[in-house]
Amino acid sequence: MTATQWTAFGTIVCNSVEQTMKRWCNVGSFEARSVTEYHNGRGQTGDGLETGLYLESDRIFNLREYSTSVASVYEDVHWSSSFPSWTLRTPQDDDTFGDYVWWNDMDIIRVRFHQNVPSHGIRNVKIVYTAGYPSGSAELDELKTIGLRIAQNYLVTKKKVGEAQTIRAMGTRDYSQMFAPDDEKKIITDDIALSLCKYRRWDFGGGHIR
Repeated sequence: MTATQWTAFGTIVCNSVEQTMKRWCNVGSFEARSVTEYHNGRGQTGDGLETGLYLESDRIFNLREYSTSVASVYEDVHWSSSFPSWTLRTPQDDDTFGDYVWWNDMDIIRVRFHQNVPSHGIRNVKIVYTAGYPSGSAELDELKTIGLRIAQNYLVTKKKVGEAQTIRAMGTRDYSQMFAPDDEKKIITDDIALSLCKYRRWDFGGGHIR
């Protein structure tokens, strides 16, 4: 294998490991980046329809990815028309009561409205936030280490497949059954899954990412 071929092969392995990790963790990327996420407004549901009060579940929106900051929140006040009308909502701070607050609850980011609660609609709430982990963070360093462990398993599996193909070519059928086809469980073993589990995002009713 030439240096050029080795470089190309290394790129393929790195890309495969990265895609495997992102797919397993259900994220678009681990690095810090701006994300625009759309949610469906619920309006007043359940008992709120009779009492005229909003339920707590009507007020809260869970973001899909880990976040370090929420930049802005908008509501399309004319969502049913053909032209959206995005209205910027005001965050609460020390000097302003605002429309909403956000906080990190066990790595689940929640946005809660206490006034101007979004009305019922389809993709009529837009939340822009910073997702992922900043460069140089302990989380990214750990993810890189996990990636190296996955790459090692990936290479070992590919080597076994290559050996199996050689045995088949030689006609030794008894040995050809020793090597099963690629299986993600051989790449992400139980110990790796345990290390990677805290970076996995679950569906907590988050919105649609653009």
